[in-house]
Amino acid sequence: MARRIFKRIGIRRDRNLGDLSNTTEALNNLLNSLVDSQQSTFVSEDLNAIRGSFSIGFSNDQYKEIIGSEEQITNRGGLPSPFLPRITYQNKLDNFKIFAGEPRLSGGNGLTARYYNPSDVNVNSVGIFSGTPFKVDNFWEAGNFNYSGKITEKSIDVNGGVEWEGFFIPTVTGTHFFTINSSACFTFDFETEGYVSGVGTYTEISKIGISSTFSATNSGNSGGSGFIVINSGSIKYVGVGQTVSGAAGIPNGTTVTTVNRSSGRIDLSNALTSGVTGSNITFAKTVGEDTRITYTSYTLIQYRPYRVRFRYFIPQDISADSVSRYINFDLRQPRDNSTIDLRYNRLYSLDYDFSDQALGNFNSFINNSILSGGGTLGGTISSNDYVAVETNKKIDIKYEPKTSVSQVIRSSVSGSIRSGTSVLSLTGLDTTNIEVGNYVFGTGIPIGTRVSEVIINESVILDQDATSLGSGTYTFVEHRGFVKRATAGFGDNGSFVLSVGDTTNLREGMIMIGTGVTSYTKITRITSPNTFTFSPTLQTISSTPIYFYQSKGLINDGLASYCVPAETRCVIAATSILAGSTILPVNDVSGIGGQWVVQGPQFAVGTVVTEVDAVALPNPTITISTGTILTLNPGSNFTVTNVSGDRTICCPPTDTSPPFNPTINGLDTVSGAPSLRIESGNLKFDSLVGIVSESNIISVPVANLPNEVSGSRISIQTPGGLFGILCV
Repeated sequence: MARRIFKRIGIRRDRNLGDLSNTTEALNNLLNSLVDSQQSTFVSEDLNAIRGSFSIGFSNDQYKEIIGSEEQITNRGGLPSPFLPRITYQNKLDNFKIFAGEPRLSGGNGLTARYYNPSDVNVNSVGIFSGTPFKVDNFWEAGNFNYSGKITEKSIDVNGGVEWEGFFIPTVTGTHFFTINSSACFTFDFETEGYVSGVGTYTEISKIGISSTFSATNSGNSGGSGFIVINSGSIKYVGVGQTVSGAAGIPNGTTVTTVNRSSGRIDLSNALTSGVTGSNITFAKTVGEDTRITYTSYTLIQYRPYRVRFRYFIPQDISADSVSRYINFDLRQPRDNSTIDLRYNRLYSLDYDFSDQALGNFNSFINNSILSGGGTLGGTISSNDYVAVETNKKIDIKYEPKTSVSQVIRSSVSGSIRSGTSVLSLTGLDTTNIEVGNYVFGTGIPIGTRVSEVIINESVILDQDATSLGSGTYTFVEHRGFVKRATAGFGDNGSFVLSVGDTTNLREGMIMIGTGVTSYTKITRITSPNTFTFSPTLQTISSTPIYFYQSKGLINDGLASYCVPAETRCVIAATSILAGSTILPVNDVSGIGGQWVVQGPQFAVGTVVTEVDAVALPNPTITISTGTILTLNPGSNFTVTNVSGDRTICCPPTDTSPPFNPTINGLDTVSGAPSLRIESGNLKFDSLVGIVSESNIISVPVANLPNEVSGSRISIQTPGGLFGILCV
């Protein structure tokens, strides 16, 4: 153990921490002088028990901040009492982590850093480094690395390098600007736009070495300075601040002032004395001289992780003992005028947990919320997809069906999109009338794609990636009430054929909108996977896009999986059908077969279809096994099905439900049931049955009670005279 008393003799040079390349050995030199005896040792490992611990105290004001923070409950006497077992601050932090999850926004822990010794630096290799890193961590604070000595304490010397890799998550959608400047050599790789696993993760943005030579494809002077154009594929080797040489027309001391990475143009600090087109031009730097690059990203989508990789290195044959060594990383976000440090909380290590299990309750809630533009709650396939919605306000459904193509199409603009990406770049830079939620149609866009974000007068972010490279005109369609778009092959006399698309998800009553289509044209019957009938029938439609919309704002598809059209049909009586009829004129018999069960209050249990006549005039007919037991008026509907179970709920009667019988004048009670009605303000009924007790009701002719003045009386006119019911 350490001595309790020792002399202050100062730190000798042979025990100075700076004397040894290994700081642990240097610390051991100091500690070992504190032992009690020659047989004992005191080394760095003996401090492991307390390593990483530290002492910090609370001030009086800080203690006041936590007064009264104890979790309490109300006891049976109505008084507050401590919650037992005690809820600690650690309990609260654990609960908060479950709620918040692993932060996906400004919660990064820095990129994964791998450190390499000088012998592992190979500037001619694709990955620069070879071998195994001698250290791995995720050290990153503000992205400003200034090395006065080694890049890390375990390095052999000041040379070598480090590779940072992980993910960058933007907090706003748009084009981002990354700036790197360094006195050493460096590379920068960014995730390829439209990256698909197994195809290629990175695009090499920049690779700045000691020297690179390329042929100039063009050259000249502009505004008192020179410029050179090289192949845009080689521009990644050029950075601002490099020296330029290799041709007689380039003055000594010329440097790069700006770099255009898309065109390959490089502006120079000096004017050319002669053209250098076709000449080999060398771009060079020395370790210690500042070189800078700026990368303008493609449109990045907020909250989506993008993979990045940076490398800093000093070539093996370069001595950097006495020169400045640094690399700095900066960021400018969309619509910002200033550049900021690329801080660690925007960067995430390779092993960061982005899984759904680490998402947290709040993030799960946000991901499943309906934001502006609408969306879907739950599903229609499994009850596990149902979502409970609770509100203390009324549900306000304001929906007015559209009637014309001009109301449906919000905008048609030129644009382009790359396969595997969700960013639609607009050629005209005009996003007028485009809003979140609109459906999008055009080359490369999957069916059902919608607008998730609008970058004003720049681009549109879609909720699905493009399936192929696309360009041309893109149509944005009103999403409120929208069902689908299809193309008309031909429509005439109330019958419609689709040439592109099918009738999936279409329902009777939906509105059709298209060029030449009469306002409020509705689907009346789905007859096959690509045909249906419509009304009004007196119109001809051919080869035009048709947009289908809901006819009302609140749609209940709760019975969609139970009432399958192929198994259950709702049939409408074409004429008046009297009770006892077995031949039923109807409006349509499509899909109905023999022995289908007929259901409804107008039919006896077990009634089946015995014959279907689709060509009967003036209306097709259905013959049933048992005559109807009630009258059906024109327009009354009933159910026919080929599956077991009661399917009458699939075709709610338009004449309300039993025990009423439809008549031309309205509803009437069925025979055998008492008739109760109001005529001229009087309540009339065929019979009245009640239990009369002599103790509380007296019934006598009113004429026999001339002096009766009770106000608690009901007068009843009967064939035997006027009677009064006295209520005692």
